[in-house]
Amino acid sequence: MINFDSKINLLYTLFGILPLVSNDKVMDINKENLLFPPFSDRVWIDVRSPLEYAKGHIPGAYNIALFSDEERAKVGTTYVKIGRNEAITEGLKYVGAKWHHFEEMLKELLDKEGKTKVMVYCARGGMRSASMAWLFRLYNHDVEVFPKGYSGFKKLLPQMVDAIKHLVVIDGPTGSGKTDLLHCLSKQGRQVIDLEGIAHHKGSAFGYYVDRNQPTNEMIYNHIVVALSRMDLTEPIFIESESKKIGAREVPDVLFAKMQQSNLISVESSVDDRVSRIVKGYAELPKDMLIEAFSKIEKRLGSVETEEGIRSVNEGDYHKATRIALKYYDKAYAKSSAKLWDGQSLGRVKHTLDNTTEAATMIVDVFKRSL
Repeated sequence: MINFDSKINLLYTLFGILPLVSNDKVMDINKENLLFPPFSDRVWIDVRSPLEYAKGHIPGAYNIALFSDEERAKVGTTYVKIGRNEAITEGLKYVGAKWHHFEEMLKELLDKEGKTKVMVYCARGGMRSASMAWLFRLYNHDVEVFPKGYSGFKKLLPQMVDAIKHLVVIDGPTGSGKTDLLHCLSKQGRQVIDLEGIAHHKGSAFGYYVDRNQPTNEMIYNHIVVALSRMDLTEPIFIESESKKIGAREVPDVLFAKMQQSNLISVESSVDDRVSRIVKGYAELPKDMLIEAFSKIEKRLGSVETEEGIRSVNEGDYHKATRIALKYYDKAYAKSSAKLWDGQSLGRVKHTLDNTTEAATMIVDVFKRSL
């Protein structure tokens, strides 16, 4: 049974007006509690405020916020301007009527997920998550608290990247089918990090998905953590070569630095095959988006070529437009490739329109021969 003083301390910490005990020790990346959604048998609940959750959260976690952003701000203001007891009264006014509502929200999520167990977390695995866990246990739910909370989760990526024994970068010019090869490698049971899939962008001025929505940099970081948590970091992991930016977002610093030092396998493909792949992948975009993309590279492509590319788009001649765009991308690739990657070249693989499965197998063979 929680006594009155314990409840007072609990409420104070919930409102964020008393500091939590800090523990900067990072989590063990081999612990079983790193089974994140959707691979966990638990429904994950983020109890932080809506703004905290919107900025970044563990992918697949749901938000059941103890306090709205406005409520938490009011409690903090009351504490600073008036005093301790008044802040408690303010907080109790907000919390008291919500407890049953929190339970109803949880039951809906458990039914939706078809699960019976719960994992809760807050900023640092402190009293906010402990209090919600306490409440849910009153309703006889099987509940765990994720240790060190969201702060601890964000510290996992440097550990994981450092532990990767073999990160193999699949390199090649635009249109050589690197993403297709990654997907094929994944189907063959190999470990891959699909940065373009995570970033929701194909990595060039023409790389928008139709809806143009990209996750935040923080959520890209978080999705990579979840992806790596499912992998054996002592076995090879294949990743596509990317510049630091993918659309309007960025590859996390720690991973990009690892990529720059990793060994490469180069993909070769004919210009005709590259054009065919690009047209297949990009012609679905609205014409205004393609025209906008040409405008973005005008400075380096040249005004004459840009005008010709835009004219080709308007006429529906996507093959011609693609060949014009490749003049820019091939120059950029030749200029940047040698500067970006410091690792050893392991070999080259020929990729045609109809040998993706064989080319993926060859990539694995090239890697194995390098050991």
